[in-house]
Amino acid sequence: MSQQVRSEKIAVRAEVRARRASASPRERERRRDALAGQLVDLVSDFGARSVTAYVPLGSEPDIGAFLEWASHTGVCVLLPVALPGHRIEWAIDTGARIEGRHGIREPEGPRLGTEAAGDVDLLLVPACAVDASGTRLGWGLGYYDRMLATLHRRPPVYAVVDDEDVYPSLPRDAHDVPVAGAVTPTRILRFADQREV
Repeated sequence: MSQQVRSEKIAVRAEVRARRASASPRERERRRDALAGQLVDLVSDFGARSVTAYVPLGSEPDIGAFLEWASHTGVCVLLPVALPGHRIEWAIDTGARIEGRHGIREPEGPRLGTEAAGDVDLLLVPACAVDASGTRLGWGLGYYDRMLATLHRRPPVYAVVDDEDVYPSLPRDAHDVPVAGAVTPTRILRFADQREV
């Protein structure tokens, strides 16, 4: 990673953190509800019966309402379990969660291994930001890039971000795995053909 790319990534992360932290509780609630609608539309569009997702931490886009919908409609959700070495395994979300690494809530159930993500219909992943070419900027630990790079089969990957987190372009390293699209509170973006649905 070049020093310039590293510096640019740090700057974007700081900008996104500050912007997300400044959102009022009412605005976060509005975004949560709107985001749930977009995620339901995306899952329905794909006819997905199984997805990966995440439990939001801090000011990350709140997909809690979507997780409730998935639970009530029978969509199987795999949530990440962080392991040493910045690796991810998965477990089925049954609603029972414990505190894991980095203070992230994770499922209590059996671990399914990293490859389980390759068997779902759709991957919903957290992100700091994305750009119009599908570059996904994470928070710098590399969990998701490592996981995505090792999958035997990679279902469509959609980053979940706020509207302001979609940039015209972002700094990118060779190891950064691009995403097929992004979901925000107001839209679904598909980067492969540059169209909105």
